[in-house]
Amino acid sequence: MSSKERAVVWVRPRIPLVALAGVLGTWASVARGPAAGGDLAKLTGALARSAETAPEDVGDIRWEPSGGALADATIGRWALFLARTPGEDTRDVWRARVRVSPEGSVLDVGGAHDLTNTPLGDDHALVVHASHAAFVTRAYGQEQSVTALDLDGEGKQNTTSAPLDRWMASMTNLQQTGAREGVGRTEIALESPAAAAALSIDDAGLSIVLYDGDRRRVALRQRGARLDFAHAQMVPPSPGLRADPSIHLPKRFSHWAVDTLRAVPWIGPAPVAWLEDQALAARDAYRRLAFRASGVDERLDVSTKDAVAAPLDTSQASVEEAHWPPPRVPSIWKSVEQGEGVWSPPDVPWLRKVPGATDDAPSPFSMTFVRPDEERPYVKVILLAMDMRQLDLDMEAGVEDPEPLTGPHGSGRIPRDPNVYRRVVAAFNGAFKTEHGHYGMMVHKHVLLPPLPGAATAVVLDDDRVGLGTWGTDKKGGGIEGVADDAVVSFRQNLDPLIDHGQVNPTGRNLWGFTLPGKGAQTERTGLCVTTSGHLLYAWGEDVSATTLAKAMAMGGCDYAMHLDMNPYHTGFLFAAIDDFVGKKYRSQLLSPAMSIPTDRYIQYSPKDFFYVLVHNGVPPAIAGASAWQPDEGTQPPPSWLPGVWRTRVDARVEILDVESGRAIWRVRAGGREATASNPLRALGGGEAQRVLLAVGAGIAPERAPRGLATDGRLSVPVHGGADSGAVVVSPEGKIALVRAAEAEAVDAHADMLELPIAFWNGKSAAGTEGPLESRAAIGTTPSGRVVIARGAFTSAAPLADALARAGCDKALVLDRGAHADATLDRAGTSSPPRSSYDQSVLYAIATPLRPRAFRFDPSSLVAQSAGSK
Repeated sequence: MSSKERAVVWVRPRIPLVALAGVLGTWASVARGPAAGGDLAKLTGALARSAETAPEDVGDIRWEPSGGALADATIGRWALFLARTPGEDTRDVWRARVRVSPEGSVLDVGGAHDLTNTPLGDDHALVVHASHAAFVTRAYGQEQSVTALDLDGEGKQNTTSAPLDRWMASMTNLQQTGAREGVGRTEIALESPAAAAALSIDDAGLSIVLYDGDRRRVALRQRGARLDFAHAQMVPPSPGLRADPSIHLPKRFSHWAVDTLRAVPWIGPAPVAWLEDQALAARDAYRRLAFRASGVDERLDVSTKDAVAAPLDTSQASVEEAHWPPPRVPSIWKSVEQGEGVWSPPDVPWLRKVPGATDDAPSPFSMTFVRPDEERPYVKVILLAMDMRQLDLDMEAGVEDPEPLTGPHGSGRIPRDPNVYRRVVAAFNGAFKTEHGHYGMMVHKHVLLPPLPGAATAVVLDDDRVGLGTWGTDKKGGGIEGVADDAVVSFRQNLDPLIDHGQVNPTGRNLWGFTLPGKGAQTERTGLCVTTSGHLLYAWGEDVSATTLAKAMAMGGCDYAMHLDMNPYHTGFLFAAIDDFVGKKYRSQLLSPAMSIPTDRYIQYSPKDFFYVLVHNGVPPAIAGASAWQPDEGTQPPPSWLPGVWRTRVDARVEILDVESGRAIWRVRAGGREATASNPLRALGGGEAQRVLLAVGAGIAPERAPRGLATDGRLSVPVHGGADSGAVVVSPEGKIALVRAAEAEAVDAHADMLELPIAFWNGKSAAGTEGPLESRAAIGTTPSGRVVIARGAFTSAAPLADALARAGCDKALVLDRGAHADATLDRAGTSSPPRSSYDQSVLYAIATPLRPRAFRFDPSSLVAQSAGSK
């Protein structure tokens, strides 16, 4: 056989392989060839038909990297695009897998997934490079946030590790994104929304340019920032921008199954809720049967049937100690268990105390338990009271819930700011998932869900007060009577009020979390309330209905209460002391070992929103060039174990005295040589004279250069006025304010007024000319309400004005009405106590008991019962 014949014999059986190789070569040659989806109209139509809820107005299609022509034709190639959900006006970012031919023609679309679902936020400026994408979210006429996507998957953002947890996470990712690996996400929150934004993306990171000012981009201010993909951080750190990587947390199988089934369109929440109720009812029946079988005889004490009646208003009782700890709660049972109804501090020896508090300060927490269910004597509800003189409250959204209508999700953890986390002493669960009522939430001015009229609401104000009440329907957006809209920093809502003015379930609500009408599922439930004394109370019960929970809270003295979250693993309270997050340098302990949440919930990551509790820091902010603040050695306002008057020195020459807001009221009294032609008040009367903390002199106004003076609403000397003139105005309630002289010409009934020269005003100094070296004094106020007095020997008031500005004051007046201003400052409890009267006019600070900072608010206008349930 010739060589040619042998070649033919060898080649003939291999012809199919050669042909296949040629085909594969052809596929490979076009793998990076023509762009997919050349027929844009066909692609857009296919994408719009790709989901059960078909997206509308499809546009801005961006292709993810190709897997090769063969993979693109068989498996499909991912595409990102912007589209609207039917019935909505704003666009979301969608993702779909599209099969395309080697020439780029659309073969079909395998399904589309809405990655953002922000009904109030319009996603735009979509950019894609390699395995990363980014977009901007706009709402309320401004850019609210930027989101970066890792298209390769969640990676380290998926914190699951056990095989079952990994499988559940992959199924969730498949349901939500179409890929088992999911989509990594980093949310970049803008603390100050921008007028416009521009994005550019490369292999290493995302560059962001924000424009502030005129929306038409006329004379816009520009600021830039960059997100480093490798570390999911702003590099360098950018003020006003916070990058938070989304976290995929493990779930219990039961909760994962419930959430997964609810998300299936043809199943929905109702059948799942029915199954939950059946399971809870079966467990409750078993427990009641087991208790009856035990033979324990528990009988009601009919003499205590009023124990759950509306509590008396005790806001004035024990005012010096703010009715703390709460009074004992009587049992409704004849046989009282040990500790039942008796308040005691929790056994947490490492619990942090308020800065500056003395050793005899009481614990800021007090707890007990009650048995409020007349049909289930074994059911206990834990009540934990929080002393709101010593504590502050704040809140944070979870990494999953609430689901924001615009902008990023929450961080799901206690803030990483050392000034915050080193004050945190506790944290507890928030409210329902978004899908169970869409109840509102705002965190530090970022609105995740708008408020619902008529919903029970907890608010945090800019002065650290905490309010609970029913949200109103003010057309301008406000919902709280007597509180300005911009004073609300954060809020969280849930359902109707559980208690209002001590009345349980005032709206007659039947549904408290997908329960059967008229029934109450026995499960873990939690609530938050404000007592008539102004303290907060957290309640947790393991086998309770909403009515039982409300009865327990009424027994604890609640004036207004709201229902929080329910069911195991969603509810819990933990104490915490955090030194640093690096190396997990923190301690935490559950309020009850029966609680199912992990002890690092809220400290590391929480899927749902939560509240956190901080010790109140009454120590004034540090001053550059000053020594550390110390409690003043004079008499302190009640409670004496918590200082309210502080002192320091600035540059060793200026003595500073600081009076915390809410610790004193103020009065003006005329000197014996002041305004002799009139008859102003020259001395304090009644009980106020016995509670004077200090008296600071302001000098005497000479007759040739009079300055305004009023006491108890009586104008003794009209305001002199002038560009360099201001006034101290004291309201009838004793609150002090510094105003321009022109604003003090009319004096309210029972108000005081003292005209003084301006030291500085809103950053502009007006401290006067040089003079002789003598003792001088000035008074300033901070935006938070602190009153600061500066004294020292100088040739002008300029050094005092500088010290007050560095102490945080935005306004200051010189305590010199023209003559005999010798910087007198007399302090109670020292060798120089205040006197009943002076030759010069004086400002008296009068001690007032520190009142708790929690309160019940009224809605701006009442509405009918709101709909929705968990």
